[in-house]
Amino acid sequence: MLSLSNTNEKSIILSSPVVLLTLVLITLVRIYTLFLSPIELSVDEAQYWHWSQNLDFGYFTKPPFIAWTIGLSTKIFGNEEWAVRLLSPIIHFFISMILWTSTQFAFGLKAGRVAALLWIFTPAASLGSFIISTDTPLLLFWSLALLFIFKTFKDDSYISALFAGVSLGLAFLSKYAALYFYVLLILWWVIYDKGIALTVKKLLLVLISSLVIATPNLYWNYSNDFVTARHTISNANLSEIIINYANVIDFLSSQLLVFGPIIFLLYLFIIFNSFLKDQKLALLGMLSLPIITLMIIQSFLKIANPNWAVTAYISATLMISAYAIIQRHKVLRLLTKFGLFINFMLSLLILKVTLTGNFYPINLKSDPLRKNLGFELLSAEIKKTFDSNEISKLVFFNRGEITRFNYYLNKVDNKFKNKIFLKTNSISPGNFYEQNYNYDKTNHKKNEKIMIINRNLDIGYDFTNLTEIKFIRKISIETIKDFKRIYYLFEGKVK
Repeated sequence: MLSLSNTNEKSIILSSPVVLLTLVLITLVRIYTLFLSPIELSVDEAQYWHWSQNLDFGYFTKPPFIAWTIGLSTKIFGNEEWAVRLLSPIIHFFISMILWTSTQFAFGLKAGRVAALLWIFTPAASLGSFIISTDTPLLLFWSLALLFIFKTFKDDSYISALFAGVSLGLAFLSKYAALYFYVLLILWWVIYDKGIALTVKKLLLVLISSLVIATPNLYWNYSNDFVTARHTISNANLSEIIINYANVIDFLSSQLLVFGPIIFLLYLFIIFNSFLKDQKLALLGMLSLPIITLMIIQSFLKIANPNWAVTAYISATLMISAYAIIQRHKVLRLLTKFGLFINFMLSLLILKVTLTGNFYPINLKSDPLRKNLGFELLSAEIKKTFDSNEISKLVFFNRGEITRFNYYLNKVDNKFKNKIFLKTNSISPGNFYEQNYNYDKTNHKKNEKIMIINRNLDIGYDFTNLTEIKFIRKISIETIKDFKRIYYLFEGKVK
């Protein structure tokens, strides 16, 4: 069994100034890479940008903080892709600093420095610094909540407990996965603590203050017929469970890339031992292993995306840092250093791909970057046709297209605001655009011209309110070698 008795602070791996300089330089390089990257916005990023144009306390599928985040950066710097994503590398820098402080509170200064370096070079943070997602603010406030809980252990302060609750409430406003923290914190308290490190009054303060912060979104959901809850239940659709062992293997394999292959295996090696130690390590174990276990079960029953367990790696980073520094086991320390080196190399690869927009010299059978290229140039062609043909509305057929084209058509002057719609046969809304921009539920004026944009010459949908639907032109762009993105433009007139 591992021992945490060694608290020797003399063997310094890196000095604090060197670690801090490393974090700053990595963050600045990542910000500069955002300026140069040719990779266009993904489906989710473009949708979040759309939300940020109309700030609210909630949206169809997510709480509001992602829209607030993008709204802040684009309000200052404009609507360029780099501005949409700008706060991501900055937030991951702050997460590293928070983990440094948290680990220092709990396990000493050296462990704090290792935690900061481990996080900044994890593939999750490296890739997360080049995209904007709901995970980004969630991880920030999740780590802040953990920091203030550890501070509550240290100074027995109601103020620290209050800040822990506020942070947890902001995590809830970032992504509903913050609910894991609530459940697992209570479970840890009942099993391990029982008021020793965290009194019942302070626990209640954490929970109540977080609920107060979350109230605006809870009220928004109430005012909108709990649309987010209904959407989540609909997505779960337990009637379509398909038991598949291959999904479990795929999910576990993906975690090797999310956290880093060596570091993830190290985590598996120490995690069960952590439950046999003090309250701090038991809390870290409780805030990580059950999340990963739940996602394994999810992948077995249906499917689990690689990022769904990412919150587990906040605690995992602290845990590995503690064991690596306080442990006298040379192999454990060596593996931690090797794992950090592997993650550093993966970070360089992610940086290179983001900077160049290709995986060269790696040859992939299916290049995922093709999905995020070409929309800006195609949007310019659509604009030309829109103006020359005196079109009043545009119609797309799926969320993947309407999100990106909506962003690039409105990026400069917002000229196409409320002119872009989605044609769907869904009985009930399955996404934000089906709910708010459903073509069939929109008022039309007689004789106004509608442009239909489709990937095929066969439209495949009935437009009963249109006459004289005719083909206008084909537009295309080569996104990667031997792959073209092609669209066919049609024009119809309202009866």
